[in-house]
Amino acid sequence: MKNKSTTFSVNRPLVIAAFSMIVSVFVSACGPGEVVERTEVARPVKMISVGEKSNDETLEIPGSVHAAQSAELGFEVAGQMSERLIEEGQVVAAGEVIARLDARDYEVRRDRARATRDTAKADYDRYSTAYAANAVTEQEVSRAKGQYDVAQADLDVAQKALDDTQLRAPFGGRIARRLVDDFANVNAKQPVVVLQDESSLELRVDVSERDWVQGDSSLSRDEITKKIKPRVRVASLGQRQFPAYLKELSASADPVTRTYRVTFGFASPADANVSPGMTGSAVVDRHRRNMTGAAGLALPSNVIVADADGNPFVWIVDTTTMRVSKRLVELGELSGDHANIVSGLTGGDRIVASGVNSVTDNMLVRDIENN
Repeated sequence: MKNKSTTFSVNRPLVIAAFSMIVSVFVSACGPGEVVERTEVARPVKMISVGEKSNDETLEIPGSVHAAQSAELGFEVAGQMSERLIEEGQVVAAGEVIARLDARDYEVRRDRARATRDTAKADYDRYSTAYAANAVTEQEVSRAKGQYDVAQADLDVAQKALDDTQLRAPFGGRIARRLVDDFANVNAKQPVVVLQDESSLELRVDVSERDWVQGDSSLSRDEITKKIKPRVRVASLGQRQFPAYLKELSASADPVTRTYRVTFGFASPADANVSPGMTGSAVVDRHRRNMTGAAGLALPSNVIVADADGNPFVWIVDTTTMRVSKRLVELGELSGDHANIVSGLTGGDRIVASGVNSVTDNMLVRDIENN
C-alpha cells in the first residue's frame, strides 16, 4: 500500500491581498490624517560649567610639625650648674628661672667692682668740691670723673655676669629636652635645655619645582593665604583639618633636594595634643596656570574625548535646546587627573562630564543634578 503525500500550494496573490487588507484596517483604525510619532527621551548626564570648579585643584604636600618658637637655651657665662628648677615637659612662663650656676665667684667679682666704683665716686666728689673752691684744676676733676665712669662700667659688667648665672625663659613654653646633667660644668652659650612655644605651631613642607612654578610671586603672604586657603592635616588625626596661614616661603631651592621650603602657621587645637615632630600635610587650593604662565581653564581629563583623527574635543551643551555638539579644544599642560585648556572654551560653557563616549552629536540631554 502506497502512502500518499499531500502537497499544499500557496496562492501568492491571495497572501499579498490578505496582508494589504490587514494593513489597511490598522491604518483606518488610526483615523484619517493621524500619524504615529515617537517621543524623544532626553539622556540624563552630569554637566559641569567651565570656570566654576573645573579650574580649581586641591594640592596636598607632606611635611612635619614644629613649634612656632623653639630655642636652645644656654648661660651667657661659664660655670657649674648648681640647680635645675625645671623638669622636662614642664610649662614655664616668660622670665621664669629655669636653672642656676654656682654664683659665688661672680658675687666676689661684683663686690670687688662695687668697692672700686665707690672709691672712684668718692674721689670724684672730693675733686668736684675742691674745684668749686678753686683748689684743683679742671683737668684733675675730669681725670677723676673718667676713673669713676670706668669703675661704674666695670661694676655693670660684673653685675650682668652675676645676673647671667640664672637662666630665664625668654618666652613662655614647654621644656622639650634637657641637654646637660646636674652639677655639670658648662661653657658660655652652651645649650642646656630646649624650650618650645606650643601655643601656636608650624607645618614645614618642601614644594617641588613643578608645583612652585604655578605660584604667583607678585602676591603678598596675606594675598596668597586668601587665594590658596591653606589647611593643615595631622596624620594621627585622620582627615581632620585646621585653618592655617602662610608664614614663610624660601626664595631659593635647596641645593640638594631642589625643593622650596614653605612654612604654614596654625593654632594648637585645644582638644588634641599636637606636638612638634608629628607628621602631617598642607592642603591648599591651587588655581592652575597654563604653559605660558597666563591663567588658564582646567578640566578633568575624563571629560575630554578624541575623534577619529586624534583631535581632542568636549561635548558642549546648548542650554537653550539642551542638545550637545562637538567642540574641538587645544590642550596645554597635563597634570594628574586634570588638563589645561589653552583654547576652545570660555568661562561658563556647559559641558558633558559623564558618559562622554556614549554621547552623539545633537543628542537631547538633561542634567541629572537638576532633575
